Amino acid sequence: MRKSTRTARLMGAVSLMIAFGLAGCESNQQTSSASMTTMTPQQRVDAAYAAMGGDAVADLKTISLRAHIAQWDPGSSYSVADPDKPGLNASEVIQIRDIEHGRVHNEWWDRPKNDDGTRRSYAEIITPEAGWVVGNDAATGRTPKRAIMVDGKPAHTFSGRRMTVALREQERLDIVPAMKAHPDRVVAIADQTVDGKTYPSVQYNSDHGTFIVMFDPATNLPARVRTPDWDAVEGDSMFDAEFSDWRDVAGVKIPFRTFYQLNDISIADMTYRDVVANPGILGSLFDIPPDQLANAAKPVDPKIVPFHWAIRRSYSGFYFDSDAMYGDEDSTIKMVDLAPYVSETQGWSHNTVFIDMGPYLIAMTAPNDDGQSVATLKLVKEKYPNKPIRYLVLDHHHVDHVGGMRQYIAEGATVVIGKGNGEYFRKVLARPQTLNWNAPAADKPYKPEVIEVEDKWTVTEGDREVSFYVIDNPHAAGQMIGYVPSARLGLVTDIWNPGPVLPAYNPNLASVVHAVEKLGIQPTKFGGGHGTLGDYVQAAALVHAVEKK
Repeated sequence: MRKSTRTARLMGAVSLMIAFGLAGCESNQQTSSASMTTMTPQQRVDAAYAAMGGDAVADLKTISLRAHIAQWDPGSSYSVADPDKPGLNASEVIQIRDIEHGRVHNEWWDRPKNDDGTRRSYAEIITPEAGWVVGNDAATGRTPKRAIMVDGKPAHTFSGRRMTVALREQERLDIVPAMKAHPDRVVAIADQTVDGKTYPSVQYNSDHGTFIVMFDPATNLPARVRTPDWDAVEGDSMFDAEFSDWRDVAGVKIPFRTFYQLNDISIADMTYRDVVANPGILGSLFDIPPDQLANAAKPVDPKIVPFHWAIRRSYSGFYFDSDAMYGDEDSTIKMVDLAPYVSETQGWSHNTVFIDMGPYLIAMTAPNDDGQSVATLKLVKEKYPNKPIRYLVLDHHHVDHVGGMRQYIAEGATVVIGKGNGEYFRKVLARPQTLNWNAPAADKPYKPEVIEVEDKWTVTEGDREVSFYVIDNPHAAGQMIGYVPSARLGLVTDIWNPGPVLPAYNPNLASVVHAVEKLGIQPTKFGGGHGTLGDYVQAAALVHAVEKK
């Protein structure tokens, strides 16, 4: 992450975004007042096409390659201060592309699978009509119910949102031929400046999104391909692919390295090897079973696609490939009581806890995105009519438990978050959200206020009390657990997913038990951001039994 430049260049970025109706996407960029040359947009594309090889580009019908991809998910970092750590290790892929027909076959192997430490392998087919995957593209419990078994492996079609992501990201890599083929979609845009270097640029309006293409003025090759995107934490953002290490393959210039960044934060670093032009390929590599193809989802409007959720959760194996977004297609959300004046949503992948303090509510976690928050708030208003939500406790900073926070802020909630996270959240919550398709209604007040908890935060109303404590743990810096003393109920997210079955001993669960004992609180049960109710007494006994050995 290039930390030194992000804030300093914000004003230039805002100027560009206002000019193109995308105000507030922070990125290390500026615009120049005049174009570097008098080239028209199509002349710029023609120059890039010639630099890539001209007629040789058209002669490239198929290609095969191997790629190594280093991956990061800043939304799941240990600390907001260092979004590169921990990285998600790396993946390997063998890719065969039928360029002429827009088809791709990926053989992924050695992909991370974070929940149990094993690695994933699977095949992925992407065509203009549908996507198809065979194998473990998701970690345990995240395979959609529409999946079938093929040769002993789960297989399923892509959701419509995943289709749009896949098609857009493939088009990013083929941007110059795409612009050459569709000159009517290429329009003028101001020159862009990144890290002090100015690039002549054009805008390309694809079916799958809007691209800002920056060209190296010395070579005419594309240097960066940018998309204005929504990120549930970062807000209005810029996603860049930076091309380098251009090499000649059968007369065509191909970038052997592509480095991806979101607002100057590292996302992926992809390097090619063993690139072969026009290999003979079997058409069956791109076959999708006819019965599956007939019912496959089509690409959806890119304006409602969570690109960065899909891209980064696919890296880790935590992506649930469903257009229902927050669970499988037939899943529903409901409100469940955990204890007197404490309830939580259940039924989707992530929960929100609500504590009724009498005159107002306290919410804990705002998972996934503002779309889930809209559905959750509807249930809350039915169960607790006329009660405002005064506080939203974000018990840790990870994107899957904070991405829906803006809807709560628009309801008047003050954000409460653990030590070390306050400044970052004040910054991202102040950014525009023009690209947020689930943004709060314009007539609602949106005035983010953030309380940063040093050690303990307690609220008392009459005989009702709840406390949140910052604890030591291996999952996230500044993570908190909650405690409702009258119910002897603990509240936790991720470091324990409470339920009727105890997990095996692990450092996260141990950190919960160690914290409870250090704090001197006395829970008998735990609920929280995942799962249902879990027996703390049994969990503590398990941890003690293992640690005494």
